[in-house]
Amino acid sequence: MTTPRAILLVGLAVLAAVPAIVAVPAAAARTATPPLAIGVTESDPRLLVPSGPTKHIANKLVALRPDYVRVLVSWERIQPRAGRKPNWDVPAGGCPKVAPYCKSPHGLRGQLQAIKQRQDRDGGWKILAVPYFTPLWAMAGPPTGCQKARSRHARAQMPRIAAYRTFLRGLNALADKVGVKIDYVTPWNEPNHPAFLQPQRASCTSRAKAVAPQAYARLARAAAKELRYEQTLVLGSLAGLGQSRVYGAGAAEFIRGLPRDVACLDGPFAQHAYIGRPGRGGANPPRANPATAASSGLIGDVLAALDAKRCPTSKPLWISETGTFDRRCEAMSAALRSWARNDRVEAAFQYTFRESRDYPVGLVSPTLRQVYPSYRAWLAFAGAPLQVPPSPC
Repeated sequence: MTTPRAILLVGLAVLAAVPAIVAVPAAAARTATPPLAIGVTESDPRLLVPSGPTKHIANKLVALRPDYVRVLVSWERIQPRAGRKPNWDVPAGGCPKVAPYCKSPHGLRGQLQAIKQRQDRDGGWKILAVPYFTPLWAMAGPPTGCQKARSRHARAQMPRIAAYRTFLRGLNALADKVGVKIDYVTPWNEPNHPAFLQPQRASCTSRAKAVAPQAYARLARAAAKELRYEQTLVLGSLAGLGQSRVYGAGAAEFIRGLPRDVACLDGPFAQHAYIGRPGRGGANPPRANPATAASSGLIGDVLAALDAKRCPTSKPLWISETGTFDRRCEAMSAALRSWARNDRVEAAFQYTFRESRDYPVGLVSPTLRQVYPSYRAWLAFAGAPLQVPPSPC
Protein backbone atom coordinates (compact mmCIF):
# COMPACT_ATOMS: atom_id res chain seq x y z
CA MET A 1 0.00 0.00 0.00
CA THR A 2 1.28 3.47 -0.91
CA THR A 3 1.79 5.73 2.12
CA PRO A 4 0.89 9.46 2.17
CA ARG A 5 4.62 10.27 2.44
CA ALA A 6 5.36 8.24 -0.70
CA ILE A 7 2.55 10.02 -2.57
CA LEU A 8 3.96 13.38 -1.47
CA LEU A 9 7.48 12.50 -2.61
CA VAL A 10 6.26 11.33 -5.99
CA GLY A 11 4.23 14.52 -6.42
CA LEU A 12 7.21 16.71 -5.56
CA ALA A 13 9.39 14.80 -8.03
CA VAL A 14 6.83 15.32 -10.78
CA LEU A 15 6.57 19.04 -10.04
CA ALA A 16 10.34 19.37 -10.02
CA ALA A 17 10.53 17.74 -13.42
CA VAL A 18 7.98 20.04 -15.07
CA PRO A 19 10.18 23.17 -15.36
CA ALA A 20 12.95 21.11 -16.94
CA ILE A 21 10.56 19.68 -19.51
CA VAL A 22 9.18 23.12 -20.35
CA ALA A 23 12.63 24.75 -20.40
CA VAL A 24 14.10 22.52 -23.11
CA PRO A 25 12.12 23.82 -26.07
CA ALA A 26 12.36 27.40 -24.77
CA ALA A 27 16.15 27.17 -24.60
CA ALA A 28 16.25 25.59 -28.02
CA ALA A 29 14.17 28.46 -29.40
CA ARG A 30 16.58 31.02 -27.97
CA THR A 31 19.66 29.39 -29.45
CA ALA A 32 18.23 28.28 -32.79
CA THR A 33 19.41 30.24 -35.82
CA PRO A 34 17.77 30.40 -39.23
CA PRO A 35 19.48 28.47 -42.04
CA LEU A 36 19.64 31.66 -44.13
CA ALA A 37 18.97 35.28 -43.22
CA ILE A 38 17.86 37.54 -46.05
CA GLY A 39 18.55 41.13 -46.97
CA VAL A 40 17.53 43.54 -49.70
CA THR A 41 18.97 46.49 -51.57
CA GLU A 42 16.46 49.23 -52.34
CA SER A 43 17.20 52.94 -52.38
CA ASP A 44 13.70 54.39 -52.85
CA PRO A 45 12.20 55.32 -49.45
CA ARG A 46 8.69 55.13 -50.95
CA LEU A 47 9.10 51.37 -51.27
CA LEU A 48 10.00 50.95 -47.60
CA VAL A 49 7.00 52.69 -46.05
CA PRO A 50 3.68 51.68 -47.66
CA SER A 51 1.56 54.73 -48.49
CA GLY A 52 0.17 56.57 -51.48
CA PRO A 53 0.39 55.17 -55.03
CA THR A 54 3.30 52.84 -54.18
CA LYS A 55 1.54 51.26 -51.19
CA HIS A 56 0.65 47.97 -52.88
CA ILE A 57 4.19 47.22 -54.06
CA ALA A 58 5.76 48.56 -50.86
CA ASN A 59 3.69 46.00 -48.96
CA LYS A 60 5.34 43.30 -51.07
CA LEU A 61 8.78 44.46 -49.93
CA VAL A 62 7.74 44.80 -46.29
CA ALA A 63 6.28 41.27 -46.40
CA LEU A 64 9.80 39.89 -46.98
CA ARG A 65 10.70 40.97 -43.41
CA PRO A 66 14.42 41.19 -44.23
CA ASP A 67 17.01 40.91 -41.52
CA TYR A 68 19.25 43.36 -43.35
CA VAL A 69 18.98 46.28 -45.74
CA ARG A 70 21.96 47.19 -47.88
CA VAL A 71 22.41 50.95 -48.23
CA LEU A 72 24.49 52.10 -51.20
CA VAL A 73 26.37 55.36 -50.54
CA SER A 74 27.69 57.15 -53.65
CA TRP A 75 30.37 59.45 -52.28
CA GLU A 76 30.85 61.12 -55.68
CA ARG A 77 27.17 62.07 -55.84
CA ILE A 78 26.84 63.14 -52.20
CA GLN A 79 30.00 65.27 -51.97
CA PRO A 80 31.05 66.31 -55.49
CA ARG A 81 33.06 69.37 -54.41
CA ALA A 82 35.93 69.78 -51.99
CA GLY A 83 35.37 72.01 -49.01
CA ARG A 84 31.59 71.51 -49.04
CA LYS A 85 29.65 69.38 -46.60
CA PRO A 86 28.08 66.19 -47.93
CA ASN A 87 24.59 66.71 -49.33
CA TRP A 88 22.74 63.81 -47.73
CA ASP A 89 19.52 64.88 -49.44
CA VAL A 90 20.74 64.66 -53.02
CA PRO A 91 18.33 62.55 -55.12
CA ALA A 92 19.44 59.19 -56.48
CA GLY A 93 20.14 60.59 -59.96
CA GLY A 94 22.29 63.43 -58.68
CA CYS A 95 21.61 67.15 -59.08
CA PRO A 96 21.54 69.16 -62.31
CA LYS A 97 24.39 71.63 -62.87
CA VAL A 98 22.03 74.58 -62.40
CA ALA A 99 21.27 73.39 -58.86
CA PRO A 100 24.33 71.45 -57.66
CA TYR A 101 23.05 71.22 -54.08
CA CYS A 102 19.41 70.42 -54.73
CA LYS A 103 17.52 68.34 -52.19
CA SER A 104 14.97 65.55 -52.28
CA PRO A 105 13.16 63.45 -49.67
CA HIS A 106 14.30 60.46 -51.73
CA GLY A 107 17.96 60.98 -50.89
CA LEU A 108 20.05 59.03 -48.39
CA ARG A 109 18.59 60.86 -45.40
CA GLY A 110 15.07 59.95 -46.53
CA GLN A 111 16.13 56.35 -46.99
CA LEU A 112 17.52 56.13 -43.46
CA GLN A 113 14.36 57.74 -42.07
CA ALA A 114 12.25 55.13 -43.86
CA ILE A 115 14.47 52.34 -42.52
CA LYS A 116 14.03 53.73 -38.99
CA GLN A 117 10.25 53.42 -39.40
CA ARG A 118 10.64 49.81 -40.49
CA GLN A 119 12.95 49.01 -37.57
CA ASP A 120 10.55 50.62 -35.08
CA ARG A 121 7.57 48.68 -36.45
CA ASP A 122 9.06 45.34 -37.50
CA GLY A 123 12.50 44.87 -35.99
CA GLY A 124 15.18 43.57 -38.32
CA TRP A 125 16.26 45.82 -41.21
CA LYS A 126 19.82 46.12 -39.87
CA ILE A 127 21.85 48.49 -42.01
CA LEU A 128 24.84 47.46 -44.11
CA ALA A 129 26.43 50.66 -45.51
CA VAL A 130 28.41 50.34 -48.75
CA PRO A 131 30.39 53.41 -49.90
CA TYR A 132 31.64 53.62 -53.49
CA PHE A 133 32.78 56.09 -56.20
CA THR A 134 35.54 58.55 -55.37
CA PRO A 135 34.86 62.27 -55.99
CA LEU A 136 37.35 63.95 -58.33
CA TRP A 137 38.73 66.11 -55.54
CA ALA A 138 39.37 63.11 -53.25
CA MET A 139 41.55 61.07 -55.63
CA ALA A 140 44.76 59.83 -54.04
CA GLY A 141 46.70 60.68 -57.20
CA PRO A 142 46.62 60.51 -61.00
CA PRO A 143 45.60 57.20 -62.63
CA THR A 144 48.41 54.62 -62.66
CA GLY A 145 48.88 51.03 -63.79
CA CYS A 146 46.53 49.26 -66.17
CA GLN A 147 43.39 51.37 -66.65
CA LYS A 148 40.36 50.21 -68.61
CA ALA A 149 39.66 53.04 -71.05
CA ARG A 150 35.88 53.27 -70.73
CA SER A 151 36.10 53.00 -66.93
CA ARG A 152 38.93 55.50 -66.57
CA HIS A 153 36.99 57.85 -64.32
CA ALA A 154 37.97 59.55 -61.09
CA ARG A 155 35.17 57.60 -59.39
CA ALA A 156 37.06 54.34 -59.89
CA GLN A 157 40.34 55.64 -58.44
CA MET A 158 41.73 55.10 -54.97
CA PRO A 159 40.62 57.88 -52.58
CA ARG A 160 42.82 59.75 -50.14
CA ILE A 161 42.56 57.93 -46.83
CA ALA A 162 42.06 61.05 -44.69
CA ALA A 163 39.15 62.22 -46.85
CA TYR A 164 37.68 58.72 -46.86
CA ARG A 165 37.74 58.48 -43.08
CA THR A 166 36.15 61.93 -42.74
CA PHE A 167 33.33 60.82 -45.05
CA LEU A 168 32.70 57.69 -42.97
CA ARG A 169 32.49 59.81 -39.82
CA GLY A 170 29.97 62.04 -41.56
CA LEU A 171 27.89 59.02 -42.50
CA ASN A 172 27.75 57.90 -38.87
CA ALA A 173 26.83 61.46 -37.82
CA LEU A 174 23.94 61.43 -40.29
CA ALA A 175 22.69 58.15 -38.82
CA ASP A 176 22.86 59.71 -35.35
CA LYS A 177 20.67 62.62 -36.47
CA VAL A 178 18.13 60.27 -38.01
CA GLY A 179 18.17 58.01 -34.96
CA VAL A 180 19.34 54.79 -36.58
CA LYS A 181 22.45 52.70 -36.17
CA ILE A 182 24.69 51.59 -39.01
CA ASP A 183 25.31 48.01 -37.91
CA TYR A 184 27.70 46.95 -40.67
CA VAL A 185 30.15 48.75 -42.93
CA THR A 186 31.73 47.47 -46.13
CA PRO A 187 34.92 49.41 -46.98
CA TRP A 188 34.20 49.64 -50.75
CA ASN A 189 31.91 48.09 -53.32
CA GLU A 190 33.31 45.50 -55.77
CA PRO A 191 37.01 46.36 -55.31
CA ASN A 192 37.94 43.62 -57.80
CA HIS A 193 36.01 45.31 -60.63
CA PRO A 194 37.47 48.14 -62.79
CA ALA A 195 34.25 50.20 -62.60
CA PHE A 196 34.86 50.68 -58.86
CA LEU A 197 38.61 50.45 -58.26
CA GLN A 198 41.53 50.92 -60.64
CA PRO A 199 44.14 49.86 -61.37
CA GLN A 200 43.46 46.17 -60.88
CA ARG A 201 46.91 45.25 -62.20
CA ALA A 202 50.19 47.07 -62.75
CA SER A 203 50.29 46.00 -66.43
CA CYS A 204 47.55 45.00 -68.86
CA THR A 205 47.88 41.23 -68.85
CA SER A 206 45.90 38.69 -66.87
CA ARG A 207 49.19 37.14 -65.77
CA ALA A 208 50.26 40.32 -63.99
CA LYS A 209 49.89 40.33 -60.22
CA ALA A 210 46.72 41.99 -58.94
CA VAL A 211 47.54 45.24 -57.11
CA ALA A 212 43.94 46.10 -56.17
CA PRO A 213 43.99 43.90 -53.03
CA GLN A 214 46.76 46.02 -51.50
CA ALA A 215 44.87 49.24 -52.24
CA TYR A 216 41.70 47.74 -50.80
CA ALA A 217 43.62 46.68 -47.68
CA ARG A 218 44.36 50.36 -46.99
CA LEU A 219 40.64 51.15 -47.20
CA ALA A 220 39.74 48.21 -44.96
CA ARG A 221 42.25 49.24 -42.28
CA ALA A 222 40.97 52.83 -42.42
CA ALA A 223 37.34 51.73 -42.17
CA ALA A 224 38.19 49.48 -39.22
CA LYS A 225 39.59 52.51 -37.37
CA GLU A 226 36.29 54.36 -37.85
CA LEU A 227 34.12 51.57 -36.46
CA ARG A 228 32.03 52.44 -33.46
CA TYR A 229 31.02 50.17 -30.60
CA GLU A 230 29.08 47.16 -31.90
CA GLN A 231 29.65 48.07 -35.54
CA THR A 232 31.01 45.26 -37.69
CA LEU A 233 33.22 45.38 -40.76
CA VAL A 234 32.02 43.26 -43.69
CA LEU A 235 34.96 42.59 -45.97
CA GLY A 236 34.80 41.86 -49.67
CA SER A 237 31.60 42.80 -51.47
CA LEU A 238 33.46 41.30 -54.42
CA ALA A 239 32.11 41.15 -57.96
CA GLY A 240 31.30 37.60 -59.01
CA LEU A 241 34.35 37.14 -61.24
CA GLY A 242 35.33 33.49 -61.14
CA GLN A 243 38.37 33.82 -63.38
CA SER A 244 41.18 36.35 -63.56
CA ARG A 245 40.77 39.02 -66.22
CA VAL A 246 43.04 41.71 -67.61
CA TYR A 247 40.97 44.45 -65.98
CA GLY A 248 39.51 42.54 -63.05
CA ALA A 249 40.77 40.18 -60.37
CA GLY A 250 38.99 36.88 -59.87
CA ALA A 251 37.30 36.69 -56.47
CA ALA A 252 39.59 33.94 -55.14
CA GLU A 253 42.63 35.65 -56.67
CA PHE A 254 41.69 38.89 -54.91
CA ILE A 255 41.36 37.14 -51.55
CA ARG A 256 44.75 35.47 -52.00
CA GLY A 257 46.26 38.92 -52.55
CA LEU A 258 44.90 40.34 -49.29
CA PRO A 259 47.31 40.70 -46.35
CA ARG A 260 46.45 38.15 -43.68
CA ASP A 261 45.77 40.80 -41.03
CA VAL A 262 43.08 42.29 -43.27
CA ALA A 263 41.60 39.01 -44.46
CA CYS A 264 41.26 37.90 -40.84
CA LEU A 265 39.55 41.02 -39.50
CA ASP A 266 36.45 40.13 -37.47
CA GLY A 267 33.21 39.95 -39.41
CA PRO A 268 31.65 38.20 -42.39
CA PHE A 269 33.04 38.18 -45.91
CA ALA A 270 30.70 39.32 -48.70
CA GLN A 271 30.55 37.90 -52.22
CA HIS A 272 28.27 38.73 -55.16
CA ALA A 273 26.79 35.78 -57.04
CA TYR A 274 24.09 36.12 -59.70
CA ILE A 275 21.91 33.42 -61.16
CA GLY A 276 22.02 32.85 -64.90
CA ARG A 277 23.26 35.43 -67.37
CA PRO A 278 21.66 38.39 -69.16
CA GLY A 279 20.45 38.22 -72.72
CA ARG A 280 22.63 39.68 -75.47
CA GLY A 281 21.60 42.43 -77.84
CA GLY A 282 18.26 42.97 -76.17
CA ALA A 283 17.27 39.30 -76.35
CA ASN A 284 15.49 37.62 -73.48
CA PRO A 285 17.90 36.07 -70.97
CA PRO A 286 18.40 32.30 -71.17
CA ARG A 287 16.56 30.27 -68.61
CA ALA A 288 18.73 29.66 -65.56
CA ASN A 289 19.47 26.04 -64.71
CA PRO A 290 18.41 25.28 -61.10
CA ALA A 291 21.05 22.54 -60.88
CA THR A 292 23.86 25.09 -61.26
CA ALA A 293 22.04 28.15 -59.93
CA ALA A 294 23.94 28.46 -56.67
CA SER A 295 27.25 29.41 -58.33
CA SER A 296 28.78 26.57 -56.33
CA GLY A 297 32.12 26.77 -58.11
CA LEU A 298 32.58 30.45 -57.29
CA ILE A 299 31.42 30.06 -53.68
CA GLY A 300 33.63 27.01 -53.17
CA ASP A 301 36.68 28.86 -54.53
CA VAL A 302 35.98 31.87 -52.30
CA LEU A 303 35.66 29.75 -49.16
CA ALA A 304 38.83 27.83 -50.03
CA ALA A 305 40.77 31.07 -50.50
CA LEU A 306 39.49 32.40 -47.17
CA ASP A 307 40.38 29.16 -45.38
CA ALA A 308 43.89 29.29 -46.87
CA LYS A 309 44.48 32.47 -44.84
CA ARG A 310 44.27 30.30 -41.69
CA CYS A 311 42.38 32.87 -39.67
CA PRO A 312 41.69 32.02 -36.00
CA THR A 313 38.04 31.31 -36.86
CA SER A 314 36.35 30.37 -40.12
CA LYS A 315 34.79 33.38 -41.80
CA PRO A 316 31.05 33.23 -42.51
CA LEU A 317 29.99 34.21 -46.01
CA TRP A 318 27.30 36.68 -47.04
CA ILE A 319 25.97 36.66 -50.60
CA SER A 320 25.57 40.43 -50.50
CA GLU A 321 24.24 40.74 -54.05
CA THR A 322 22.23 38.15 -55.91
CA GLY A 323 19.24 37.88 -58.20
CA THR A 324 18.21 35.99 -61.30
CA PHE A 325 18.24 37.38 -64.81
CA ASP A 326 15.42 35.14 -66.03
CA ARG A 327 13.03 36.34 -63.25
CA ARG A 328 11.80 32.78 -62.70
CA CYS A 329 11.19 31.20 -59.33
CA GLU A 330 12.89 27.82 -59.79
CA ALA A 331 16.52 28.85 -60.17
CA MET A 332 16.35 31.54 -57.48
CA SER A 333 14.73 29.11 -55.04
CA ALA A 334 17.34 26.45 -55.80
CA ALA A 335 20.14 28.92 -55.08
CA LEU A 336 18.65 30.17 -51.81
CA ARG A 337 17.94 26.67 -50.57
CA SER A 338 21.44 25.51 -51.53
CA TRP A 339 23.03 28.40 -49.64
CA ALA A 340 20.75 27.71 -46.68
CA ARG A 341 22.18 24.18 -46.49
CA ASN A 342 25.76 25.49 -46.55
CA ASP A 343 26.93 25.98 -42.96
CA ARG A 344 29.27 28.80 -44.00
CA VAL A 345 26.68 30.93 -45.82
CA GLU A 346 24.76 33.05 -43.33
CA ALA A 347 22.84 35.54 -45.46
CA ALA A 348 21.78 36.41 -49.00
CA PHE A 349 20.76 39.87 -50.28
CA GLN A 350 18.43 40.50 -53.22
CA TYR A 351 19.71 43.18 -55.61
CA THR A 352 17.56 45.14 -56.15
CA PHE A 353 13.89 44.99 -55.15
CA ARG A 354 12.74 47.31 -57.94
CA GLU A 355 14.37 46.27 -61.17
CA SER A 356 16.94 48.57 -62.75
CA ARG A 357 16.83 48.81 -66.54
CA ASP A 358 20.64 48.71 -66.51
CA TYR A 359 20.80 45.54 -64.40
CA PRO A 360 17.55 43.57 -64.78
CA VAL A 361 17.53 41.21 -61.81
CA GLY A 362 14.87 42.85 -59.61
CA LEU A 363 11.76 41.32 -58.07
CA VAL A 364 9.28 43.85 -59.45
CA SER A 365 9.24 45.68 -62.77
CA PRO A 366 10.65 49.21 -63.16
CA THR A 367 7.08 50.46 -63.54
CA LEU A 368 6.08 48.70 -60.28
CA ARG A 369 3.16 47.06 -62.08
CA GLN A 370 4.47 43.51 -62.23
CA VAL A 371 5.77 41.17 -59.53
CA TYR A 372 8.11 38.57 -60.99
CA PRO A 373 7.89 34.85 -60.07
CA SER A 374 11.35 35.06 -58.42
CA TYR A 375 9.67 37.04 -55.62
CA ARG A 376 8.10 33.80 -54.34
CA ALA A 377 11.54 32.27 -53.80
CA TRP A 378 12.46 35.09 -51.42
CA LEU A 379 9.08 35.20 -49.71
CA ALA A 380 9.59 31.57 -48.66
CA PHE A 381 12.51 32.79 -46.47
CA ALA A 382 10.61 35.75 -44.98
CA GLY A 383 10.86 35.96 -41.22
CA ALA A 384 13.95 33.72 -41.09
CA PRO A 385 12.36 30.24 -40.84
CA LEU A 386 14.27 27.78 -38.67
CA GLN A 387 14.28 25.12 -41.36
CA VAL A 388 14.98 25.24 -45.08
CA PRO A 389 11.56 25.87 -46.63
CA PRO A 390 10.29 23.70 -49.49
CA SER A 391 10.38 25.21 -52.96
CA PRO A 392 7.40 27.54 -53.48
CA CYS A 393 7.69 27.36 -57.27
